[in-house]
Order: sequence, then C-alpha cells, then structure tokens
Amino acid sequence: MPTTGAKILGLSTGHPGLPVSQDDLYTTFYADFYRDVPDAEKIFKASQVHTRYLAWDPREHFTGPATPGMQQRMDGWEEHVLALGAETVGALLKGVDAADIGSFTMASCTGYAGPTPEMLLAKRFGLPVHLRRTFVGHMGCYAAFNALKVGLDSVAARPGELAIVSCCEVCSVHVRPEMTKEQVVVHSLFGDGAAAVLLGADDGVGPAIVRTHTETHYATPEAMTWRVRDDAFRMTLSAYVPAILAGAVETFVENLLRPVGLRRQDVSQWGIHPGGPKIIDLIGARLELTEAHLAASRHVLASRGNCSSATILLILEQLLSGRHGQAPRAGEFGVLMAFGPGLTMESALVRF
Repeated sequence: MPTTGAKILGLSTGHPGLPVSQDDLYTTFYADFYRDVPDAEKIFKASQVHTRYLAWDPREHFTGPATPGMQQRMDGWEEHVLALGAETVGALLKGVDAADIGSFTMASCTGYAGPTPEMLLAKRFGLPVHLRRTFVGHMGCYAAFNALKVGLDSVAARPGELAIVSCCEVCSVHVRPEMTKEQVVVHSLFGDGAAAVLLGADDGVGPAIVRTHTETHYATPEAMTWRVRDDAFRMTLSAYVPAILAGAVETFVENLLRPVGLRRQDVSQWGIHPGGPKIIDLIGARLELTEAHLAASRHVLASRGNCSSATILLILEQLLSGRHGQAPRAGEFGVLMAFGPGLTMESALVRF
C-alpha cells in the first residue's frame, strides 16, 4: 500500500440557524408557491429530506411580488459564507499555530465576491501574509474533492506546513419563481452548510487520504447544469442523472481501487453524495452495498438536505462518529464519492 501524502488532522462542520421542517416549509410556503405545478407536493416530499438549514428562509425573503435581485443574493451569500467559514475554520484552528498554515483552499459554488472569502478569513485568523490561497468556484457538488486535491498537493510539496480546506454553501439565496416540476425537485433538496478539514503530513494521526480519482462524462454536459441568470443562479437536473451515474459507478470505483490493489469487498465504509434519494438507491444497488453502508448518506440527506460541496464532508463526519453503525477501525478503508455538472464523478480512498 503506497504511503499517503496527507492525513485529516481535524474536521469541523456547521450550519446557519436552526433546522427547518420540510413539511412545515411546504405547508407554509411552497404549497402556494407551486400551486400551479401538478403533483408539486408529491414531488417535493419524494426528496426524503425531513429538515434543512436555511440562511435565507423563503418565508422571509420571497414573500413580496418582486424577488430579491442578484445583488441582494450575493450580499446574502457573502454574509453567510463568511459566518459559516469563520465558525468551521475557527474550530479547526483552536490549538494550532497560525504560522504553520501554508495553504488555504475554499470551495463554494453559490456565490462570488472579491476579495474572496478565504482571504477575509485568513485576515480574521491572523494567517501568514505569504499564505497560498485558492478559491474553487462553481464546480458544484463534487468541488470538495477539487479543494482537497489542492490541499493534498500543498502538503506533498511542503510537508512541514498544514493546509486548510473549506467548503461553504448558501444554496437558499437562489430560490427562483419558476413553476416547473424540475425546479420543485431542485428546491426540495438543497440546504445550507459548511465543513472544513485540516490536512497535514502523515504522522500516524487521523484518516489518511490514499488517492483520488476523477471521471468526466463529456457526452452528457446538459444532464446537470448550474448557470448564472439575471435574477438568480439556475440549476437544471435531468431525471436520467441517477441512471447515468449508476451505469458508470462500478468501473469508476474499480478505477479508484485497482492501482492500490484493492477491490470493493475490501472497503467497509462508504460515503455517497446524496444528490437525491434515487442516486443513493441506484448506486447502492449497483455496488451491492447494504443499508448499513448507505446509512450515513441517507442520514445527511434526511437531516440536512444536499449542501452541495460541503455534503461529502458532512457524511465523512457521520462515518467517523459511528452513529450509524460501528465506527471505522484503524486500517479499514472507506470510499467517498460525489457528482456534479458535466457529468463529473469524483472520489477519494481513505484509510482510517
């Protein structure tokens, strides 16, 4: 087994405010909002989301005849992404010498501002002025892996330094008055959340990231999109996405594991990005996973919704906690995977 270049030395997660009941949200807002969409309630509740955290509760921000403009939405994103980033990164830095941080990468696909949030957070926490900073924008639900890879490369190049990787998403600022079944699905799924990890050289402490693997399906670029429009960002999501992913996932996982001499049967922990319940169902069936293997992914979907790039780290937190079964034992392997526009599939092999 090759020696890894980095370990996860710390993991912190956060959400804005208190959880919002999905049933209450539908009854008090979306029932009227989607009153002209056939089967809206059935579609909304099929998401299997029970609660979400929302920085912008639509019952407060989308009640008048005019919806918030892009400037208001970006202001809301910046306010809350900085708050979530401060909460999660601040928790990581407790007991850490700021001078040891050599790299800070942040992923967010729900907004833009310059200076980018990681610069303002670096200032807040007194990180070095020569800090290497990267902002990963608009890559969608798989962006945590892209941010992690920047952190892994940083630690590999400079093993005496630590790297911060942060994912902060404020999906709730992009509610849009579009009366289609597709948008009912989108607005039933997404929540707000953040997660951050501290990476360092392999010192025997924490889960090791053994390798990562990427595959992009160039033939399906329109199956999932995330574009900026005058009024808000707009997501499209083909009903065929779960089937496309399920059809490719066996080979995808084999390509992740084969270079280090592992097979699926050697993996005891699984984290599958819950882009929706069908994605979990079909991928779980194709990989012959048990409900115990899928429990952490289902829990995050039910209790927090899809928090875009932060979601896979929320699932990792659940796996490490052992709340849905036995916590990983030293030496066991886990596979994390997420999907997004492209379609793009990202994965990481973790040794606990």
